[in-house]
Formats: sequence, structure tokens, C-alpha cells
Amino acid sequence: MKTDLLILWSWEHDADFLSILQASCIRRGLAVRSVGPKGLPTLPGDLYAGTIDAHVVIDRAWDWGGEYARHCDAVRQHGLLLLNDYDLVRRAWNKPTMHYELIAHGLSAPYMIVLPACESRAELTPVDLLPVGECFSVKGAHSGGSGVLQPAHTWDEVNERRREWPSDETIVQTWVKPQMLGRRRAWFRIFYACGSTFLCWADDLTHDQNPVTPKEESLYRLHGLRGIAQQIAGLCRLNVFSTEIALDQHNVWQVVDYVNEPCDYRLKSKAANGVPDAIVAAIADRIAAWVQRRVPRKGHFDMTHTVG
Repeated sequence: MKTDLLILWSWEHDADFLSILQASCIRRGLAVRSVGPKGLPTLPGDLYAGTIDAHVVIDRAWDWGGEYARHCDAVRQHGLLLLNDYDLVRRAWNKPTMHYELIAHGLSAPYMIVLPACESRAELTPVDLLPVGECFSVKGAHSGGSGVLQPAHTWDEVNERRREWPSDETIVQTWVKPQMLGRRRAWFRIFYACGSTFLCWADDLTHDQNPVTPKEESLYRLHGLRGIAQQIAGLCRLNVFSTEIALDQHNVWQVVDYVNEPCDYRLKSKAANGVPDAIVAAIADRIAAWVQRRVPRKGHFDMTHTVG
């Protein structure tokens, strides 16, 4: 018998989010099965044997790669519906690809220079950095969130940092200094979940996240952020992700971190830089509703099953 939703996980800090998601699914009468680090090694065999089967899969383990991604082929071969398709997520991880896609569709992003990976070209002739300005960011083309990223100013710094990800290309981008809106820096993280958008102030210096209130959204005319997030959703074709957008000194909305997936949903009540609890709950509810629309209709019953 198929379960409605199969959740695959590997990160202990996902526990609160997954608990909230399971509760949202149960309220909708959905059967949920969870497979964690202990169960992942046998998952391919379980899928092929039919001892585990599902209508929908949410995979929050595969991005670790290696042993944590051995099940991906089995998931695909069984035609299980993924909340976010593996190939689409891989495409979204490629920052140059998403940069050019956004620019081609009328969105603004900081000027970018792409440099080859160290493994393909260890020594580079200095590149003219004038187009990116005196202050710029240096990141791997497939790196995750900015975290504690610090601005660079010289070609030597670029060369030094690109050695930190020798197999990946390096991107050099204009450093965006956000405007001030009232007492807050105009830097935002927008969470997209199955058609809905959730706005957070996301201070680029402290990384503290706070929900944008309806009053603030109206006062500072932030409704356009929702439209940008919806447009990005149409381009990346993911059902769940987050993006970062800042209002620069020239009054231009800059998409500064294109598509983040999987998202870090640690609760603000438990982690200093976590996501506001109410937004995590709302995201879980949207995901549960999406799953419900994709499973056969049936009578209401509650069931959960967990494999370590």
C-alpha cells in the first residue's frame, strides 16, 4: 500500500520543520512516512522490493550527495512525484545559469564575472574588475547561502578564494549596499511555497529574519517583491525555495541570491538566525495542501510511520 507522502531527511535540525509538516499533513487526512539517516542506506532496495512506496516524495537528504543520494535513481525509476525535481534543483544551484535567466526576463541582478575552476585553469591572467566596482563578492558558482561572506577588493583576494572550491567556477559580483527603510536595511528573504509568498526582513549584516508586516508592506511598497518571487518561480519551476532581494542605493530591486533550495527552516524561537515560526508553519501548510491535491481522494484517517 502506498503512503501519501514519503519524507527523506538527513539533517537533525530539520526535526521541528518536519514535525510541523507532518502535523499539517495529518490534519488533512494524509498518511506520512519518514525515512532518516538510518533508513536511507536500505531505501533503494525497499523501493525496488515495494516495501516502501509513495504518491509524493519530499527529499531533504539528497543534496548531501554520496551515500545520501544513492536512492535518487530508485525514486525516479518508480515514477514517484517529487515536490522539487532533482534536475530542476541542480539547474537552480548554478548561479550563472540563473543570473542570465533572470536578466533575460527583465529582472535585475548585480553585475557578474565568471571565472574558470582552478582545476581547469590554476593560473589566471588578472581580469579587469572595474565593471564590478571597488567592492565585490567572490563565491563558488554552485555555493549555498552567503552566510558570513565578506567583501573583497583586490585580484589577489579573488585568486585566494577561488582555491577554496577548486572544482567549481568562481563568480565575482558587485557588492550591493542596501538602502535604509526606516530603521531596517532593505534586504529581504522571500520564501515561495506552492504558489504563496512570504516576506522577511533579512538583515545582510546580522542575518536576523523578521516577518514583513502588512503595514510595512504597504508603507514601503514592498508588494513588488511578491511579483519578483513569482516570476523567479516561473523560471526555476520549483515548488518550494527562497530568494534574496535588496533595494540598492539607486532604487533598483536587485536579486542578490537567486534560488536557495533546500531552505533552512530552523525556527526563530530556537535559532538566532532562524525563520519566524509562523512563516514556517504557513509554508508547511501550503506544502501539505499541495500534497493533498496530488493523492487519490479517500476517507479521512491519520497515520505516520518513521524509519530512523
